[in-house]
Amino acid sequence: MPTTYPTSLPAVPENRWDAEKLADRGIERPAEGRPVAVADFALDAGTAEQAELRLLAYIDRAYEDDLRGATATAAEESAPGRWRVTLRVPGEF
Repeated sequence: MPTTYPTSLPAVPENRWDAEKLADRGIERPAEGRPVAVADFALDAGTAEQAELRLLAYIDRAYEDDLRGATATAAEESAPGRWRVTLRVPGEF
């Protein structure tokens, strides 16, 4: 189940959970509502929920993007303790 911003976010450690952007997947333009930018990330976490919260915290700290309404969805554990998470950010693109 995706985690939606804003939510209570953890503090971001110096290593930023080894977060890395894997891919920009472009802009989705639904028939109704605002366009949504989609990107995939990988980061260290113990659970899917923790990975989602950590990604939102990392993006909130590292980028100047307006994250209102953004969702993070952990798709799979790509290696033990390493999660692939999809970020969706609605906006005017």
